[in-house]
Amino acid sequence: MVAAPSFVVLPNLTLGLTTTESTCLLAFADVAADQAVVSADQAASLLQRDHDEFGLLLRRLARRNLVKVAGSGALELTPSGVFLARHLQTRHRLLERFLLDVLGVPWMFVHREAMRLAPAASPLFIERVITLTRHATVCPHGNPIPGRGQPIANEQRLADAPFGQRCRLTRIAEWVSYDLHRLQRLWSYELLPGRTLIRVPDPLHRWVIQLNHHPLVIGQRMAEALFVTVE
Repeated sequence: MVAAPSFVVLPNLTLGLTTTESTCLLAFADVAADQAVVSADQAASLLQRDHDEFGLLLRRLARRNLVKVAGSGALELTPSGVFLARHLQTRHRLLERFLLDVLGVPWMFVHREAMRLAPAASPLFIERVITLTRHATVCPHGNPIPGRGQPIANEQRLADAPFGQRCRLTRIAEWVSYDLHRLQRLWSYELLPGRTLIRVPDPLHRWVIQLNHHPLVIGQRMAEALFVTVE
């Protein structure tokens, strides 16, 4: 007789949500993790959806008591939305690690492929992913996997880092993973978590870092999306 597997099958907390609703909730949580205020337009742009289509999607999530719109127009997750979004983030980041570490999918594509794989990933499959990535505490972009990793102490945005000091890149804001062009640029410069860099002053007041003894202009938005610790 074949022994039963020793791992425990997790409940699928996303039952009842469509793939589009799950994707929207995950994207909103990813943006909100590093940004105090998130608007509907920002979330729609991230998912490349038009305003009307995204408005219908938001209303569906609101009816499920997962999101609400503040008087200022900012989006907020309800307590139920926070709980479910955390579950989605855990699954997504574990799938990213599985794709990178086990299957060897290139770094810049793991987010996209995890999004495609998630709807078909059963609780049993996720348990195998958990087993095969048991040592992982962060996703390939350096963001903590809920329930496994913790934020790094003394971490700050590159935009706030002091000039002239060596810094280590700890993570990349998760919203960047939705933009393949930005990911490809980071990959081409090998600007990945763990990399050492130096923020340098620029007479034109641009956002410039020194990488491999060469200056690299990265722009303000990217400087705010990269998190570092000063060495």
